[in-house]
Amino acid sequence: MLTGSKTTFKVRQMVPDMKVSECVLQRAVLVRKKLTAREGGGWLAGTLFCTHFRVAFVPQDIPKPDDNADPVLLGDHDVALASIEKVVAVGPSRTKLVTPNSSLKFTPEELVLYCRDLRVICFLFDRLTPETQAIEITYTIAKTYQPLKPGTVLSFQNAALGSVEMKQFLSNRRKDTHMNWFESAADWEQELERCGAAGWRVSSVNDRFEMATSLPRFNVVPQKVLDTELKKTFAHFNEGRIPRWCWRHPRGSDLLRMASFQNNIYHEKDDIRNLELILFGGLSLCVVVELGEEMPSPADIQLAHSRLRALCLGDLSTSVSVPDDKWLSTLESTHWLDYTRCCLRKAAEVACLLRSGHLTVALQEAEDRDMSCVVSSLVQVMCDPHCRTQLGFQGLVQKEWVMAGHRFYNRVNYHRDNDKEEAPVFLLFLDCVWQLWSQYPSRFQLTEDFLLALHDSVHLPLFSTFLANCQRERCKRTQHLSQSYTPVNGWRDVLPRGSSPDPSDPTLPPVWDWALQYSGQRQARFTQPIPPPPSIKPLLNGNLNTNPDLSDTTPVSVFLLSRGAFSCPANLLPWRSSSSGVYKKSHRRAPSSENVQALERLLKAWALTEYPHALTSNCGPQGPLDPYEPLLPLLLGPCVGVWRECYLRGALHAQAFSHPISSNHLHPVEQLAWEVQQLRDKLALASSKTDANPPAKRAEPRRTDTNLNQNTNNGTFLFPASRPQGLGVTRAAPPPTSINHQTSRGAPPSSAPQSRPSHKDNGGSNKHTFLFGHPSATEARPDQRYYPAPNNTKLPKSNGPSIGS
Repeated sequence: MLTGSKTTFKVRQMVPDMKVSECVLQRAVLVRKKLTAREGGGWLAGTLFCTHFRVAFVPQDIPKPDDNADPVLLGDHDVALASIEKVVAVGPSRTKLVTPNSSLKFTPEELVLYCRDLRVICFLFDRLTPETQAIEITYTIAKTYQPLKPGTVLSFQNAALGSVEMKQFLSNRRKDTHMNWFESAADWEQELERCGAAGWRVSSVNDRFEMATSLPRFNVVPQKVLDTELKKTFAHFNEGRIPRWCWRHPRGSDLLRMASFQNNIYHEKDDIRNLELILFGGLSLCVVVELGEEMPSPADIQLAHSRLRALCLGDLSTSVSVPDDKWLSTLESTHWLDYTRCCLRKAAEVACLLRSGHLTVALQEAEDRDMSCVVSSLVQVMCDPHCRTQLGFQGLVQKEWVMAGHRFYNRVNYHRDNDKEEAPVFLLFLDCVWQLWSQYPSRFQLTEDFLLALHDSVHLPLFSTFLANCQRERCKRTQHLSQSYTPVNGWRDVLPRGSSPDPSDPTLPPVWDWALQYSGQRQARFTQPIPPPPSIKPLLNGNLNTNPDLSDTTPVSVFLLSRGAFSCPANLLPWRSSSSGVYKKSHRRAPSSENVQALERLLKAWALTEYPHALTSNCGPQGPLDPYEPLLPLLLGPCVGVWRECYLRGALHAQAFSHPISSNHLHPVEQLAWEVQQLRDKLALASSKTDANPPAKRAEPRRTDTNLNQNTNNGTFLFPASRPQGLGVTRAAPPPTSINHQTSRGAPPSSAPQSRPSHKDNGGSNKHTFLFGHPSATEARPDQRYYPAPNNTKLPKSNGPSIGS
């Protein structure tokens, strides 16, 4: 066991970001890391370290560190212990899931780390690596990484941020002034000015979180509503989450969010007036979009994500996998893509309503803290070019998630103490954004690398962005409040463990400080150049009715949008049908059925799902003329794909574990590669008929540029460089099975150290070994699968990019 300050000092000379208090628990020399296709492929030689915070891999050709360089949390080849989910040791003829209580009866030749963010990181021990080091570092990682339990998050944070150098560095760190953090009244005023919302103001009535503990300190309400009148409206909504302004469309429509009404509250006449002023925002038409009936619940999202993880990575403990011919049907049964379509469809509906102008759209959810965050954010990504830039998107997450009170702490469940509340709602939102990015890549400044970095950062309990459920909890962790306040509605937040404002606790940085995690070269890939959107013609007072169908709308009409249909139920607003009789006879007329038909015609005109070809006609190669035209997604089966760079980046490694086949049968991937090669040979033969010497047909489906992995007693695993794009692959007779008696690791590259020779397996076991081939081979893309469209569905002539692009 290597510990102590001397070891730390020596390692820090090799690793520039190694902190003084970060002691090395174990190390192994002459280790090679398997590089992903995004990293260039092949192998990288170096030294492997394990500390209290991370597994650090230091390449042997690393340049001399700069003593004046800023400290970082993770290097390019490091992985935090909190991100690791499983540790697998690979021997000459078996694989083993290593736990703190397990015994390792063989010397591992390979070490595979399965991460919570769906990465698979592979290390290969050289034959010159001392066997004790290979065994000890495997045990050390397995004992140290264990899933965080109640009370252990703070120790993990201290290991990462508790050093004197890091504390001093973070205390002097300043926030990005180019980004809107939505923490002060000036930030909200800036957003109102940017959107041209002249009829709204910033209210500080919840400055001390007296009115609603889960709402931010500052909220945007109509100018006509005074703070003294506003205080009376909080009791009419669940958790006091009143209707608040989120965003204004340039055509004059406003987007609001609110919780469900409290039906058992006595409605005073003045309260009713204030409620309607807030809900309508000075306009004459309001559409309440009910999200609870058709949107997935957090429990549904958690179950779908768990099934997706099992499909993409496989089950190591039982070695159960999904056959290739059942992969798509299993993917469909996870319902993850269904929930993605549902969120995109609902956001597209709201975006089309906002485009009509001269109305307010209020998103209503029971607690207004989950799916309303998803829909409101997607609407702004679809409609506002500013939200498709890196800084704009970061500000959008701050506004609609961090400040709006999304339960990050409960949904991520860092402490593993509340499994019932765990749900990756934010990850579902990132998947929806990726779907839009894949269909409209030229309309986004942010890139897939940025979305991937944000996805991976969620699994690190180090950032204040994800370690609280609301702004009140974040304030209590960073500062002492002068007094203790009790909300008038009786709600009180319970601070999570480790959230007490202890001066000794390390300062938690925001996730947007990317320099703490990624190098400048990696950050440069977060954005891409896009032309600035052309300026649009300003609208008078931000209100202009551009929809002739709604020009004769009855004043102060309320409609309900639920399950894609409009209605005007009498009890939509509880105070209009209250049994108390205070407001039983409304002085305003009820909305007519003609207005409902007008809204339905508006929605169908944009062809959200029934007529996808209308989208391609409005959004040509250069995009719509109006930069604020919504980016409506294509929702048919082939158009919504799997985020392969996220979910399937470790699928190839896991696939080798999850196919326990005998040596008498070809691996499904090898069989597919052989069929592809047969088709290539036929094409080459057909194209060279005029040649006097046509190429001869190969007897063996082997190529020098193919990633070939073999084991002495097991089936051959072939990871081809490419896969067929079409569906009509003609299956020829399989090639004869051959067993190549060589070491389990295959022939290493000439530039890398030789591997330790494999041990002989005299048992004739049918278990296979996870192996890697030539470093120059391109990693296969197993996610290039076609998601079938429904029967009798006519696809548009232009379906956009292929699935998963």
